[in-house]
Amino acid sequence: MPRLFACSALAALLAFAAPAAAAERETLRIVGSSTMYAFLAEVAEDFGRDTAFRAPVIEATGTVGGFKIFCSDIGLNSPDIVAASRRITPIEEEDCLSHSIADVAEFKVGYDGIVLAGSQAAPDFAVSRATLWRALARTVRVHGKAKPNPYRAWADIAPGFPKAAIRIYGPPLTSGTRDVFVHLVMNPGCEALPVSAPDAKVREVCGHIREDGAYIDAGEDDEMIVKRLLDDPQALGIMGYGALKRHADRLKGLAVEGVRPGDEALEDGRYPLSRPLYLYVKVAHVGRIPGLLPFVERFLADRMIGPEGRLFRSGLIPMRDDERGFVQSSFAELKARTAR
Repeated sequence: MPRLFACSALAALLAFAAPAAAAERETLRIVGSSTMYAFLAEVAEDFGRDTAFRAPVIEATGTVGGFKIFCSDIGLNSPDIVAASRRITPIEEEDCLSHSIADVAEFKVGYDGIVLAGSQAAPDFAVSRATLWRALARTVRVHGKAKPNPYRAWADIAPGFPKAAIRIYGPPLTSGTRDVFVHLVMNPGCEALPVSAPDAKVREVCGHIREDGAYIDAGEDDEMIVKRLLDDPQALGIMGYGALKRHADRLKGLAVEGVRPGDEALEDGRYPLSRPLYLYVKVAHVGRIPGLLPFVERFLADRMIGPEGRLFRSGLIPMRDDERGFVQSSFAELKARTAR
């Protein structure tokens, strides 16, 4: 089946008719990424204060949960916008299409990175994606056989690693951060295995994270992971780069593939665990929910997502000028289309 959503920052300008919707409501509803929550909340507060519209209601459901809710219904009781810390997947597109949601505008808004961070007292050592996979995989190869992960301390994985126990706080299955971590870390780390019968069995579950206590689900909110790291100074945590920046005086980020997380390293792609951030807008709700397009227009303005804008001050990474210009032109096309 062809992809019916946008395949770039350009909005998916499709001409499918939406079924009749429920009665209009007065307040925008946004669901999705906890990584983008702080930035969204600031823009929403300004919007409610500076315009005649009400401030949007924002729910930090996580990216996976956000798409599930967003794609469940075309009616006006469903969310108008989902904020995502990764691109929509083909399965999620199919879910939307199965509920008559075919006209969705996609806008890239900036970048974030996934970091492995710890308190200032935590062990500081460089890791590779293969190292992280061995630390977190549910199933690994031991003496030529596929076995449940036996590694209890970092030193069990490689000589010279700290003797500290492997204890990593991270997001749940509903989180886009966890999705991206599996895509950027677990799957590439697993690919280093040579081809053999036991390795083929391990590859079947490459992205499955261990459940024996070494990985601890700390919830959707990066701030909760920060709190756990400060209370447990020998542990490490998986979180968005923005959280590390907000707590740079108390946390440190470990180098991955020899590169420490930083603004320039994320912008130029040297840091291997960077990811784009998106907004998805339900076009069938334009003109029916007051303030929908004005809010998106404000969100995509230079003072919000530009080089020195609020997105940057929230700890996220702005796009290049040409990328941002393309996204803003895409929004102008959507605005013109829906005005006709």
